[in-house]
Amino acid sequence: MAAELEDCPCTGKSMSNLMAPWILLTLHSEGATHGYELARIIKKHHEALGIGLNLTGLYRHLYALEQRGMLLSQWDRPDRGLAKRSYSLTPEGEECLKNWVQTLASHARLIASFFDHAGKSLPEVPIPAISVFPPSRPTS
Repeated sequence: MAAELEDCPCTGKSMSNLMAPWILLTLHSEGATHGYELARIIKKHHEALGIGLNLTGLYRHLYALEQRGMLLSQWDRPDRGLAKRSYSLTPEGEECLKNWVQTLASHARLIASFFDHAGKSLPEVPIPAISVFPPSRPTS
């Protein structure tokens, strides 16, 4: 890649990995979860797409979401072993997750439209086939 493009946003280096909605969705699906377990679950989804997981970023997001009232945390102090912090969703966090779903649905449609247009305008560039929503899931 040309030197002038190395730090360009087009490389994807500065794109969001959508950590906040992944945290909220994982806590919604799994219930109260320790930070390491959250990281393991989210990492599995990211790595399946070839995207790494920044653990420091994960914990920064957990802290920020807790400060905003989206999460609660408590220390689990077992009789043996290390104490672990467990995170759970608040009602506000549930609403935030629902908002994320709507926001990301809009972005998914925008991205699909971009690829449709790019496929017509740039026939020499391979365009991935993207299914925005599974056929069994109605959209509104």
